[in-house]
Amino acid sequence: MTAKEQRRGADIRQVIVDEIVNSKVSTESLKKPAAVKRYLRQYFANVPVEDIQGRDEKIMARIALDHLEFAAKRRKGQALVRVFNATKKEHGYTSAYTFVEMVNDDMPFIVNSISAAIVQQKLGVHITVHPIISIKRDSEGRVADITSADDDDAYSESFVRLAIDRENNKEELKRLKRIICDVLRDVRLAVRDWGKMIQRMRDTRDLLEDGPSGADPLLRSESQALLDWLTDEHFTFLGYREYALSKRGQRYFLKVVKGSGLGILSKEDTVDKAVELTAEMRRITRARDWLILTKANSRSTVHRPAFLDYVGIKIYDKKGNVVGERRFVGLLTSIAYSESPANIPLVRHKVHKIFERAHVEQLGHRGKALQHIVETYPREELFQSSVQDLTRTILGVLNLQERQRVKFFLRRDTFNRFFSCLVYVPREKYTTAIRRQIEALLLDAFGGISVDSAVQISDSALARVHLIVRTPRGERPRISVLSI
Repeated sequence: MTAKEQRRGADIRQVIVDEIVNSKVSTESLKKPAAVKRYLRQYFANVPVEDIQGRDEKIMARIALDHLEFAAKRRKGQALVRVFNATKKEHGYTSAYTFVEMVNDDMPFIVNSISAAIVQQKLGVHITVHPIISIKRDSEGRVADITSADDDDAYSESFVRLAIDRENNKEELKRLKRIICDVLRDVRLAVRDWGKMIQRMRDTRDLLEDGPSGADPLLRSESQALLDWLTDEHFTFLGYREYALSKRGQRYFLKVVKGSGLGILSKEDTVDKAVELTAEMRRITRARDWLILTKANSRSTVHRPAFLDYVGIKIYDKKGNVVGERRFVGLLTSIAYSESPANIPLVRHKVHKIFERAHVEQLGHRGKALQHIVETYPREELFQSSVQDLTRTILGVLNLQERQRVKFFLRRDTFNRFFSCLVYVPREKYTTAIRRQIEALLLDAFGGISVDSAVQISDSALARVHLIVRTPRGERPRISVLSI
């Protein structure tokens, strides 16, 4: 869009908003005409012009003021939510859409979290209105005035209105409201404890001074640097909890430290049952390192619906014995995904080890090819995979080069909850149908319950499909890669 077109669009919006503001529609919750006009201007200030153009200005004003009526009484920290189908009798208009309206404290992640939850229910979001309203309320939480954004005595509140696919089933509307309320609760918990979780990671970083005997000092410093890196806008902190490790005979148990939960993990802080460590978990406990980097087995309800990133830090006593774990869950940020592996602590350590094992000179032709593979490798795999797994797969990709053939690489999750698969297909033969066939084949082979895939198509002669196949908890299918 040119600058002239942008100015024209802004001029059209201004005319429409002026018409809405001057439509003389009143509201019971606010008797001050000047305040009503301020509210309407704030409500429609950033609505795309195509969402208000050609509509009746009185109906638009009525919609906004009806939202204000819904917000007439609210306490700080309270979320108001309603999901409804508009009727002529009750609302003064009808629509082909169902509407979701919310009033909440202004905080990050509200709109994208709610939109993601709605989409996960197989409902499309068509229109989003999200004004931040400067409100003054009385001691009982009633709206007293609407002021300007620079009024220090006012409180910024988030008004959200979404037009979504029509849903006529009343029980489904109630269920959707419950889901939205749960998401808003998670957002509130994560935002509330954000600073505390960052401080916990900084405190935990210092605990890495204690560790197992014979541990690599470079691995220690790289692990500490990674925790520093995560706190530097590379990780969206959503939850934290501490665990204590205990032994009963030959059995080991991990138990929640009561009162330690923060963010989304604080709501389950009353969990009292100790979890017995499996053989694989005991092996991880004995490893001479500090960090456990993997994916949790649940999707985030905050920010975006990806599976949560899990950062576990093993805690050692002065004798080098593991005594517990500090666990953070959240999401790597977009900055983290765009960062070069050479600049990411611990990942760069792994990359150095890969070059050592490959006996490849970085400045040579083969070394440059290997470096390119590393730079374009799925970022989460670089974090979660062991040096052994990375070396095996990355060297396999290097040896594949530009050969026109199908190649399959497999990695098992540390806790046996999923399989990470890389499938290379000649680019000219790759289609969406081929990807779906691969997904179906792997779901069947692994007895999977779900599969997520991401495709990379570049100048290479090969297209790459990265698939995560999740398996039933506690089950580890016996897989022969040769049979796939």
